[in-house]
Amino acid sequence: MLSIENLSVTIRRPGRQVAALSGVSFAVRPGEVVGLVGESGGGKSMVARAVVGLLPGGSHATGRVLFGDSDVLRMDDVALAAHRGRGVAICFQNPRGALSPTRTIGKQLVDRLATHQEMSGERAREAARELFEAVGIRSPQRRLDAYAHELSGGMAQRVMISLATGCAPELLIADEPTTGLDVTLTREILRQFRHAADTDGRGVLLISHDLASIAEVCDRVVVLYAGTVVESGPAAQVLREPAHPYTRALLRSVPDVGGRPVVATPGAMPLLTEAPHNCPFVARCAHADGTCSSRRPATVPVPGGGEWSLACFHPQTRPLDAGLPQPSHTPAATGAVTAGADAKPAVLEIEDAHVVYRSRFGSGGHHALRGVTLRLGPGETLGVVGESGCGKSTLAKLVMGLVAPTSGTVTVAGQALVKQPGRARPRGRALRWARTRAQLVFQDPIGSLSPRRPVGDSIAEPLRAAGLSPAQRAERVTAVLDRMELDRSILQRYPHELSGGQAQRIGIARALVGEPDLIVFDEPTSALDVTVQAQILDVIADVAADADRASVFISHDLATVRGFADRVVVLYLGRVVEEGPVDVVFDTPRHPYTRALLGSAPRLGGTTGSDGEAVELVKDLEEADAATGCPLAARCPFVTDRCRAEQQELQSYGESRAACWRVPELPALIGRQAVTP
Repeated sequence: MLSIENLSVTIRRPGRQVAALSGVSFAVRPGEVVGLVGESGGGKSMVARAVVGLLPGGSHATGRVLFGDSDVLRMDDVALAAHRGRGVAICFQNPRGALSPTRTIGKQLVDRLATHQEMSGERAREAARELFEAVGIRSPQRRLDAYAHELSGGMAQRVMISLATGCAPELLIADEPTTGLDVTLTREILRQFRHAADTDGRGVLLISHDLASIAEVCDRVVVLYAGTVVESGPAAQVLREPAHPYTRALLRSVPDVGGRPVVATPGAMPLLTEAPHNCPFVARCAHADGTCSSRRPATVPVPGGGEWSLACFHPQTRPLDAGLPQPSHTPAATGAVTAGADAKPAVLEIEDAHVVYRSRFGSGGHHALRGVTLRLGPGETLGVVGESGCGKSTLAKLVMGLVAPTSGTVTVAGQALVKQPGRARPRGRALRWARTRAQLVFQDPIGSLSPRRPVGDSIAEPLRAAGLSPAQRAERVTAVLDRMELDRSILQRYPHELSGGQAQRIGIARALVGEPDLIVFDEPTSALDVTVQAQILDVIADVAADADRASVFISHDLATVRGFADRVVVLYLGRVVEEGPVDVVFDTPRHPYTRALLGSAPRLGGTTGSDGEAVELVKDLEEADAATGCPLAARCPFVTDRCRAEQQELQSYGESRAACWRVPELPALIGRQAVTP
């Protein structure tokens, strides 16, 4: 279906030149899912743009991009118009930016169905609703009339997939389709791509840095580094027994829900001005020698590997985990941390907190958090997990004093940051000081920094608000910059001049510079590729290890939470459904929802689930209401009338607590579910 032969793309701009791709070759067959993986800047998106004829201005391409018998690089405007949509459709990496802000998403999808499948208006709208259902959009009929700004990130991504599949293309390209999505939704979305290949015979090119997720659905994998293919072959071989040092480094950077340690690769990918004359990975490779520096390795087949090939003078055969340290978290160590934390005054205390977002129209509202109670001591790290919409971000805002609890109390270092029933709030300078006790590291590092100010000013802003002198501010900023391992020259740069990893280090430095008692990390690695993510996780782990500071790590990525959290709470529709030591909850989950999350968590071996005890939730497309009964009742396969009628409270089961009265029965229920035809 698609054959890329020796594709090279050079982008020329005034005063500079970038070799974006150098001699890239691979193919996609009908009914096949091919994964294109690598770090940001490796050329993945440039390959996608070449396939759809959307190379940037100033680019010069050589080689061939054959779609059927036609070369996309040599198509005229009329041929390209026919090629895009029915031939190839693409799901863009930034879905909200790819959607029109002035037209409803339903109208945008109906237009594509009418253009590419020649449907009438009513039939197209019904097909649009069905496409929304297929990708798991709740209340699909109502969402047809929504605008792009009214969608969450995950929902916008699902709309983007509907727009692409609505064109009925022969080849579907998905550029980072699971970025920012929770584990259950990621699994559903990837199943849609697998279904498109298996049922409709479409070719799928899946571009991603999330290797663990795509391992489950890809037939073959192509690994890009600095615009070159360094390894390619069957996914089962490349992702389980990688031979190229770069592929091995990528996989070691991926967190695993089983607790395998993450190993960060030092350095960064080079920005080439011309096709490399040597191995582009030479500066970061532990196996490099003089040959690697002087010659570029040819792509050769791996002996006995079939379609497996790589470009390396020193292919590796040792097991991927050979020589790696054991996971740092053990149940004994976690228990010791928790016991020590309980002996000291709490850094964060939340007591029966409810948050209700009132409707703009005066009636009704959204109950975002329901009866949340938490205590966090110094030196302790709390992980907060759950699907999109479960209340994780609202919990972060509650802790930071950005929203007030409708009822209940929240204190940080003994102080209430907003007006609360029965609590006095500090005022004036005392309030400004109290607000420095909790700091937030944002999900979007560049977007959280002022585009008009040098990053040095952004780091120093909390100190300026606290009234420190210029000399004191300079001393603190220098110290925190050294801890982030950043050169001091970066202080004069602006956010647009930073890489994603640098911007996130600046965000952590800004949070840390005021020496707070509590730091909240809200999805701090979701926008980063795996190697940069591993480096940032090392930084976060170092910050979280401070004995006098508590940390809250909010994420949909269960594997990163397990990496360094001491305790974990699982949220669903604003309620805590399970909590306990992280190893206990992950190894022996009690609540059906926790089991479902862990069962959906991707693993590099291409398998999911926790020891065969995963729970498959019922698909529910209507807005759920957790006001009465168990909040999971609409999706739980083991629901009873008692579950629907009775509010479930947290009960102790060993070292953890879960809000489900059927916990003792679950192993038998899951066993019967597994054998039911």
